Amino acid sequence: TCINFTVRAHLIMKNIFTTLTVALILLVSCGKEKTAEDYAALADKSYAAGDYYETRKHLAEAVKLIPTDKNIIIQYSKVYAAQNMFDSAFANLSRADKLYPGDREINKLLHEMSVKTENWSAAIQTQLVLAQPGDSLEYYFRRIGEYALKDSAGHIAYYYYGQLAAFQPESLSHYLNQAEGGLISGELQNSIDVLKAANKRFGDLPEILLELGRLHSMMGNLSEAERAFRLLVKKDASSVNQLQLATILAHSDKRAKKEEAYAMFKKLRLETANFNRVDSILTVLEKDLSIRK
Repeated sequence: TCINFTVRAHLIMKNIFTTLTVALILLVSCGKEKTAEDYAALADKSYAAGDYYETRKHLAEAVKLIPTDKNIIIQYSKVYAAQNMFDSAFANLSRADKLYPGDREINKLLHEMSVKTENWSAAIQTQLVLAQPGDSLEYYFRRIGEYALKDSAGHIAYYYYGQLAAFQPESLSHYLNQAEGGLISGELQNSIDVLKAANKRFGDLPEILLELGRLHSMMGNLSEAERAFRLLVKKDASSVNQLQLATILAHSDKRAKKEEAYAMFKKLRLETANFNRVDSILTVLEKDLSIRK
């Protein structure tokens, strides 16, 4: 029998060619560089599995390829937040906010991280972005006022609580918070005016009288402070409130009021735990009144 070497050689060459082709395809496939979308997809899978370390590794590669991609940056911030790395999440979202100013999705997440990190000025900015025409402005104004007080931004708190008082004049807390904003910003007379308006609307409530007395005493209006504290003691004769009144009377130039203050402090010394403060004032009053022990 004759062997057809030509046909057999042809088959061998065909098999070799096929093998090389498959190998080449596999080589190209294995060597194909991943895109940012590929890394983001891998990050999604790792995140769902709770493997945050791998998630961050994949996202780091994605960011290298497309550093300004909004979704990737948001994804990065969420994995940081899931690990309680709130400062890092805040930093990522702040960068996203600069790249996409006014974006609601970013600002909602940025608001959460601002509160977590107690960055109250940033929290205020998110609310200014999120408040849209047609929304309940009271909701945003309340948050802005609250954050402003925490940030010691008195002028901002004063303005927004003033707006809230106009929207909801039946709410005493708006007046008290507006007055506190004025106090923080050093506008004591503005705070007094706010409390007077509250006093006119709500009457002689203890919380109003207490703040009026304190503000008047800070401004040196001793007669107005005395009036407020006397009314306060009639409403609530607690030791704390009596101390407020006695302290104002002790600063009076009139002997009768100093004597009244002395009698009050003598009585309060038995009731209060703050002996040192009371004793020091009693010593001063005894000297002023020429009282011998």
